Amino acid sequence: MSDKREAVVRRYIQEVWNHGKLEVIDELLTNDFVNHDPIEPARGRDGMRDLVRKYRTAFPDVRCEIQDLFSAGDRVVARLRYTGTHRSALEGIPPTGRQAIVTEILIASFVGERIREVYANWDALGLMQQLGVVTLPGKSASAGV
Repeated sequence: MSDKREAVVRRYIQEVWNHGKLEVIDELLTNDFVNHDPIEPARGRDGMRDLVRKYRTAFPDVRCEIQDLFSAGDRVVARLRYTGTHRSALEGIPPTGRQAIVTEILIASFVGERIREVYANWDALGLMQQLGVVTLPGKSASAGV
């Protein structure tokens, strides 16, 4: 079963995030899906479609690379690396044209062969730094990350 669940996570990354096939969400997520993300929580399939749409609009060339993937019991863990260019407004931040690299640890919890919950921990601060909207003390806004 773990190979099947890992294949579901691969499809979630490849088809939903990399190719924007939002209709695939219905095949991969349960009806009562919850995205446990302190910054971008989402409930249900429609909530996840809205979240993906928001980021794929802001970063239309987004690509997610799976760097590690393993499973235990009803969970699959992935270490991910997203790249993309900020081409459209995101949360009131006008497009910067800057490229960004964001890492994430994702834990997907399954019921059968569908994802019921995702626990996401991603580098939101790093994204804001790369877009130039947040600087750390002692660093200039134009400093590379």
